[in-house]
Amino acid sequence: MTMQNIKPLLQTLTLILLSSLCQAPKAQMQIIGGSKAQRQFFNLSQEKIYIDVETQTLYLTTGYNTVISSYKISTGRTGTGEGHGSYKTPRGQFEIYSKVGDNQDPMSKYKARVKVGTYDPAHARFDNILSRILTLEGKQEHNKNTRQRCVYIHGTSAIDRLGKKPCSMGCVRMCPYQIIDLYKQVDSGTAVYIHDSNNKLPWESKATVHIDADGNVLFSQRRDKLEISYAA
Repeated sequence: MTMQNIKPLLQTLTLILLSSLCQAPKAQMQIIGGSKAQRQFFNLSQEKIYIDVETQTLYLTTGYNTVISSYKISTGRTGTGEGHGSYKTPRGQFEIYSKVGDNQDPMSKYKARVKVGTYDPAHARFDNILSRILTLEGKQEHNKNTRQRCVYIHGTSAIDRLGKKPCSMGCVRMCPYQIIDLYKQVDSGTAVYIHDSNNKLPWESKATVHIDADGNVLFSQRRDKLEISYAA
């Protein structure tokens, strides 16, 4: 076997080993109360994605008090916000608009949602889009430009930064192998909520995030009595 043949194998093995470090702790989530609109959005009979910017974690939930999977992620390095050209991760309610990458290799590389080749570390860019893409559509007035901003959930080659420090250009980055797992469990129309407790939206002004005596991490929106809690 030549070095030319060994190189792709070593690249793949390295990413597989690193991906084992990207799994977030298992958790349980509970949704209590909330306005009618919020209850409809967090429909307990369907899969939902909850993204916590503060902890750099993505939760896939279904049913009542059940987290299917949790993953370490990386959001916008300039923070959260909805402005064009801000490179910030938008907040609030979204839906998955489209899925890109069916049956493609985990190291598939994309530009403008079109596969353009395979990831090569020797010619890597800081913001490689790999593996799978979940495009997002904003469901509220302030974030309705999300699709035009090309904000996605997508695979990245910068696995060592996941779960540590926001470093994307506004997208939600995931391990290229773990996004395949997420991709298989969601469909177009799946609800997504992105929350940043350090940069709250106006209607989240009375929301709090704290840890109770049992170690549950609580997100409570007192105005509408919405409470989302997740615990290891």
